[in-house]
Amino acid sequence: MGRARPACHTEGVSPPQPDAERLGEMLRSRGLRRTPSRVAVLAVLEPVDGHLSVADIHQRVLAVTGAAGPDLATVYRTVTTLVDHGVVHALAVDGGLTTYGLAEHPHHHAVCTECAAIIEVPAQRLSIALEHASEASSFTLSEQAGLTLHGLCPGCQPR
Repeated sequence: MGRARPACHTEGVSPPQPDAERLGEMLRSRGLRRTPSRVAVLAVLEPVDGHLSVADIHQRVLAVTGAAGPDLATVYRTVTTLVDHGVVHALAVDGGLTTYGLAEHPHHHAVCTECAAIIEVPAQRLSIALEHASEASSFTLSEQAGLTLHGLCPGCQPR
């Protein structure tokens, strides 16, 4: 398994309570029923500016729901369903760990080589680079084409 993921920079700050109706509508717009586990997973992922592993998602869901929350297998199946329907996307990082984030806005990823933090980069910031890559390689990119950049996050740069 990969390195443990660092806490998201929003940790310690109480995120705004997600609107369950809005999250339910997000699910319905993708042809999915609103279930407690789906809403719980989306509620955990929504305030995160980055990605979480299934274990991290499960831990955060249980922190909100307590022992009545879904088990790890249910969270895994829920995340897989959300990926299959384009609500959430998966990102495999070094070490074989797969992390997940909301797929609301097109974006790319910057992965810290020191602490493994993942920062989302808005797609429009790198659209020219993708166009050049496509032109230079004569490769037609899919709608899901994305870049993963590797370097040092702001927290690791001073080290």
